[in-house]
Amino acid sequence: MRFSLATTTAGVLLVRGVIGQLVSGVPVGPKTPLSQKSGTICDVLKYGGVADGKTDIGVAITNAFTKCVLQANGGATLLVPEGEYLITTGVVLNAGTKWAFQLDGLITLSEDGRFNGNAIVVKRATDFEMFSSNGKGAIQGQGYKKRISGSTQDARLLRVCSTNPRTILTKDTQIDSPTFHLFHNDATNLENYHITVRGGNKGGLDGINLTCLSNCYIHHIEVTNRDECISVKTPSRNVLIEEIYCNQSGGMSIGSLDAGGTGSDIEYIHMRNIYVHQCTQMLMIKTWPGGSGAVGHVRNSLFENFHAYDTTYALDIDQYWYGRKDPNTGAIAISDLHFRNWTGTVNNGASRGPIVIRGSDIVPLTDIKLEDFSMWTENGNVAVLQCNNVYGTGYCAQELKGDAEPSPVAATSTLREPMEGFVKPTRPSWGVGPTGYGLTVPIPVYTPAPMWGTNPGPSRARKRDPQAEGRGGGQRGPTETPPSRKPRGYGGHRRS
Repeated sequence: MRFSLATTTAGVLLVRGVIGQLVSGVPVGPKTPLSQKSGTICDVLKYGGVADGKTDIGVAITNAFTKCVLQANGGATLLVPEGEYLITTGVVLNAGTKWAFQLDGLITLSEDGRFNGNAIVVKRATDFEMFSSNGKGAIQGQGYKKRISGSTQDARLLRVCSTNPRTILTKDTQIDSPTFHLFHNDATNLENYHITVRGGNKGGLDGINLTCLSNCYIHHIEVTNRDECISVKTPSRNVLIEEIYCNQSGGMSIGSLDAGGTGSDIEYIHMRNIYVHQCTQMLMIKTWPGGSGAVGHVRNSLFENFHAYDTTYALDIDQYWYGRKDPNTGAIAISDLHFRNWTGTVNNGASRGPIVIRGSDIVPLTDIKLEDFSMWTENGNVAVLQCNNVYGTGYCAQELKGDAEPSPVAATSTLREPMEGFVKPTRPSWGVGPTGYGLTVPIPVYTPAPMWGTNPGPSRARKRDPQAEGRGGGQRGPTETPPSRKPRGYGGHRRS
């Protein structure tokens, strides 16, 4: 994977005016070209590493970092060459400037390794990038062994923390973590693309989790698991997420968010061009009650061009997440959100229609815009839209007139025919079967081939403007996705 340089411009129309997602004029990705990080190659094979699938590579990675990368004081690449490696000792790579981690081999976690919660951690790095030059860079967690044996090995595969100011991660495959796969903590000016995640078919195996202090661009990601595809956590602001393939996954999410304590801070999120195959939801925003009044917020965000084949939920907002209703003294304030151009099918529209919103009785949702939903049900001939405590425009949202204060209100709308413009989608060619990759069998690393081919990605010499390249569903962003793997089976796409 690699983070690449991209300049951005602000400006998307939302309910109350013009806002931006990425920070105008501030590039994402590393500042220094990769060519200037190749002056010193810190090959783990020279620091005790052995590509035999048996010798602990953790110590060699640590030695290569401390004795070579840090000593170079800029301009170094830590290299894990092609081959198979075992890791039994957790690695924490702390600090360093203008350096790269080139993962060209397969690192497999030992079932009984000593990881302290994470197999590999990169923290406090400046001008950092991690990538695979051959498309074979992968981390295999062997989570199925834990699920069989009940072992206590519970490591995230990769955690990138407080990388500042710019980081990139690309062309990496994350396989079968015992828990979460990839976690970005407190990211700034981050780009993350061409990541493939293949996890077990159960909850608690999140694909990518993100907290973004400012300016994060996540795109061209495929996730197969049974929990979050990509989850935005608090605090996060100025985030653009696009061209995401949620494949037998939990789907996209924001949260969960706690209304107690200091609350939550999420705003200026733009998700677009999201493809969902038999997921739990297309998008879920989940919060817990508590606090006093409105504590924290999710606001000023746009979610457009979501396309689904046979999803359980479509738009699902739940402010009483997990059935928790006490203490019902406050909530995260959700406001100024725009949802437009959603197409495809839910599994059972009578029980879980295309729009299901359970807003707070204490702090109702306000300035919500629901627009251009063209959806229907796979089973049955009824779809019920539910909007509890939702004020705004479109479908079951209620208009708040004049200076009136929002108060609890429940509204439903029963549809007996498809929503306007609906075209029934077909199963996408990239979709895996109903049980994903299972729970108790090994998950393959290199088959099927990742969507992104073996090309390491767009040239770092070319500055990309994600918005100038096309707004809405008509664009595909960078052109590196092989034409043969472009999404098929979504005949109902209506591009804005």
